[in-house]
Amino acid sequence: MKRFVKDFISRGLIAAGFGPLILVIIYYGFQLTENVTSRPMTEVNINILSTLFMAFVAGGIGAVFKVEKIPLGIATLIDAIVIYLDYLFFYLINGWILVKATPLFIFTIIYIIGYIIIWLIIYKKVKSQVKKINQKL
Repeated sequence: MKRFVKDFISRGLIAAGFGPLILVIIYYGFQLTENVTSRPMTEVNINILSTLFMAFVAGGIGAVFKVEKIPLGIATLIDAIVIYLDYLFFYLINGWILVKATPLFIFTIIYIIGYIIIWLIIYKKVKSQVKKINQKL
C-alpha cells in the first residue's frame, strides 16, 4: 500500500503539470462557444486549482496498474471509474457541464469513447513493441 501511495503521488505530481494546459483548452472552448473576453480572477484561480487536482488524480490512479495483486481488467475498470468520477466532479463544481440528464449523458458517452480510443492506441503500441521483442528473440 505504501508503494502504491508513493507511486500515486509521483505520477500525480507529473500529471498535475498538465492541469493548466487542460484549462487553456477548456477556456479556448468557452471562447469559441460563448464569445468570452475575460473571466473574474477568482474563477480563474479556482479553475487552475481544479485542473491541477483533476490532473493529479487522473495521473496518479495509473499506479493501480503496478499493483501485482489486481488483475489487468479490474485495474483498468478502477482506472476508468476513478478518472470518470474525478473529471465529473470537477466539471460539475466548476460549472463546465450542467447537472441535467442530457449534458451528463453526452459527457459520459464522450468519456467512454475517449477512454476506449486511448486504450486501443496504447494496446496497439504495446502489441507492436511485444512483436518486435519477440522477433529479436
